[in-house]
Amino acid sequence: LVSTGEAGLADPDGSTATKRGIFRIHAKYVSTTMDSDTVGEEFELRDVPYVQYFEGGYALHGAYWHDRFGLPKSHGCINLAPEDARRIFAWTEPRVPDGWHGAARALTGTILFVHP
Repeated sequence: LVSTGEAGLADPDGSTATKRGIFRIHAKYVSTTMDSDTVGEEFELRDVPYVQYFEGGYALHGAYWHDRFGLPKSHGCINLAPEDARRIFAWTEPRVPDGWHGAARALTGTILFVHP
């Protein structure tokens, strides 16, 4: 189960809907800080685990701050339980070499199809 954008199937431009389409994972980080300074949507989350960016600021990642997977909950990203995020992170490309914190490669990442 995942939690996608709170705005459901709304237009992701100007809302908290998750962007839909076919993408490639282009960057992965074992953990990172995610934040927003958009008025009314401000947040700062440190040590977000198993982050996999697929389009701009949209990513698959673990979410330790809620347990409502299966319901729209995010600001547009695809939230997974941390253990599910870890398993998918290990399975997708680009690979993160042992001892590294992240990896990025244009056009070689795992294909991700985001649809309703």
